[in-house]
Amino acid sequence: MNGLKMNSVRGRWLRSYAAVLLIPIAMMLVAYFQTRSVLEDEINRANSALLTQLQQDIDSHIDYAYRLSEMIAFNSKVRQFMRSTGTIGPEERIAMVQALSDFRLYTNTTRYVDRFYVYFRSGDFVLTEGSYYDARMYYDLQQSASGLTYEEWKQFLAQPYRGQFFSMQPIEGQPRTGILFAQSLPIEARNTPLATLVIELNEERLLSAIRNIQSYNQGKVYILDGTNQLLASSEKRTGAARSFESLNGETGFVHSQWDGEDVMLSYIQSNRTNWKYVYALPMRLYSQKAEYVRNLTILTVLLALAIGIVLAVLMARRQYDPLGKLVRSVAARSKLDPGTVGNEYDYLEEAIDSTLDHNNQMNRIIEKQKNVLRSNLFVRLLKGRVENDFPVIEVMSEYGIVLRSDYFAVLLIYLEDFSGFFRQDETDVEKKREFVRHIISNIVEELIGQQHQGWMTEIDEMLACTINFTSNLSTEEAKQELLQLTEEAQRFIGSRFHIYFTASVSTIRRSVAELPTAYQEAMEAMEYKMLLGAQKIIFYDQIQSFNHSYSYPLEKEQQLINHVKAGDYEQAKGILDEVIKHNLSEESLPMDMVRCLLFDVISTMMKAAIEVNLNQSELYEENRTAIQDLMNGVSVSAMQERMTLFLGKVCSHVDSKKKSHNFRLKEDILEFINEQYRDHNLSINTISARFDIHPSYLSRYFKEQVGDTLTDYINKLRVDKAKELLRNDEIFIKDICDLVGFYSISTFIRLFKKYEGVTPSSYRTSNDLK
Repeated sequence: MNGLKMNSVRGRWLRSYAAVLLIPIAMMLVAYFQTRSVLEDEINRANSALLTQLQQDIDSHIDYAYRLSEMIAFNSKVRQFMRSTGTIGPEERIAMVQALSDFRLYTNTTRYVDRFYVYFRSGDFVLTEGSYYDARMYYDLQQSASGLTYEEWKQFLAQPYRGQFFSMQPIEGQPRTGILFAQSLPIEARNTPLATLVIELNEERLLSAIRNIQSYNQGKVYILDGTNQLLASSEKRTGAARSFESLNGETGFVHSQWDGEDVMLSYIQSNRTNWKYVYALPMRLYSQKAEYVRNLTILTVLLALAIGIVLAVLMARRQYDPLGKLVRSVAARSKLDPGTVGNEYDYLEEAIDSTLDHNNQMNRIIEKQKNVLRSNLFVRLLKGRVENDFPVIEVMSEYGIVLRSDYFAVLLIYLEDFSGFFRQDETDVEKKREFVRHIISNIVEELIGQQHQGWMTEIDEMLACTINFTSNLSTEEAKQELLQLTEEAQRFIGSRFHIYFTASVSTIRRSVAELPTAYQEAMEAMEYKMLLGAQKIIFYDQIQSFNHSYSYPLEKEQQLINHVKAGDYEQAKGILDEVIKHNLSEESLPMDMVRCLLFDVISTMMKAAIEVNLNQSELYEENRTAIQDLMNGVSVSAMQERMTLFLGKVCSHVDSKKKSHNFRLKEDILEFINEQYRDHNLSINTISARFDIHPSYLSRYFKEQVGDTLTDYINKLRVDKAKELLRNDEIFIKDICDLVGFYSISTFIRLFKKYEGVTPSSYRTSNDLK
């Protein structure tokens, strides 16, 4: 790197050091303002302590005023005067002398009361601690100097009071100041008072405590009542009004401006009287101390700046050496050329960016591999391919999986249809399927993750979600929440993305080791989509109540074959629908039994097709396709539709045979047999003689047209007629044998068991039980 570039780095460092040197200046300002705040707090704290002392001292004055008012209020002589009618006789004067004696006793025990008097409304007189006066005389002697007229004074005494304090405000030309306490008597009176007690507090003692505080810290003290009105102060009266409206709360301090000067008001409120004690201190008294601290700080910062500049230059020179070594080391290991960038910092930044980009690419590859490995872990867990000593919990933690409880379930998802989500021109089926699986995985994991946690993985062409529940759920609550979550996923994904799927759910399992069992349960439940239909939610518990056998008697099978051979599509379809409905609608079968039933029905239809000589290659292809559909899990309704179509094909084949030129002959032969089946001598020879046909030709013709040999047809007809007679318990089996044309009872029993699978007596017993 050339010298200019190296100097640019040093220049940046020097500018950085200069910025660092600005920090002491900022700290000085912070320290200055903090100092002012600390000084202000300390002064306020000291003022609050003084005010608390003042409050306690004055509260003792107030407490005495309350006690004195109670002693006077409950004095028996005072209460006697309140009850008098107004005339003062000898008895009242004696009582008055006793009351004055009590009053003098009260005044000898206090230092805080100048004087007090009681005004009685009924007699319009005043009783003091020293004498008795009528109202007018007392006003002339004591109250005329207060600035109030006689009427105003009488009006003041007429008001009801409940222990209230008032300020004796100065009147022009009148020097008196102080605090009055007024109490209406009797104390328990609620309406018009009978007398009024007035106590004048000793202002000198009150102000002496205030002056002590003022002399201590050169401030002024004010006493306010509960409405922030001035009661007393240490300030000499001036024409300027003092505002105390901003003093809210029980204690605190506020800034204000009086007479063009900033002052700090500290105040405290008495819980006894609700009075506020305010101390006003000029701001200049403690600003002087803050200015001293500020000057000292500025001097210190200037000295630090000078030293810092020198050190910054020296340190910039020393610190560049490691940077130069670092640049040379990176250049030796990097493909980047240092000469192509602006300076060392730019070069290092570009080199680091290049390295980080490479690391990010590696991290993305590792994260993708991590997801694949995690998915593979769950596939192994679900399929039970994990060894007993495999540390499952530790491996899960490496993939960021922390189990919340020992409760698990497996949700299996089978995609039914997602064609509505893509355009017609998108033909990459595997890519579309992968995208659909990604959508379903994200949505299902997010829905389950709202209260529990779940991990999706692809398994056996389906999606499996391993669900770990919170520990505070019961089995029924967990099952109900699974139903709600799966229904919401089906509804949201179907309506938003037109993706439809069938879901199956295992039972709730208690450990990771039981996940293979849960997966097998979900697989077994999923097989029932063949029975229950697509886009359903199938719980393993739902299929446990299924029966384990089906009903498909030989009689029904033979009837189906006979109707097919006769080309009777409607009757054959009726038998097919009846068998499927009886087993799948009225009874619940497990899927292996459903498949067995469908295999049996398919086998019956193949037998019938063989007997009516359907093309063998076509029959083989139909049989192979039906079996493949069964193995691939095609729904029962689809299989029933396929079998119905096959029935129609076979019956159409039989019907076409009926329309051949020999159709009339066959019908005549069948009619003759139906009329003569009771004849023991009925045989091929008698029938060929009747229709003038060679017996061998008749045998081949009958087999071709009907599907059975002539002998088999006659025997089956006789067995069918015997079955009808066997339903009547009053006819003996031997008589039935004769009635249907058999030579012997043994032949009858043998042939009946051959075609029906049971003996005639067993058949009759089974019908009686029904």
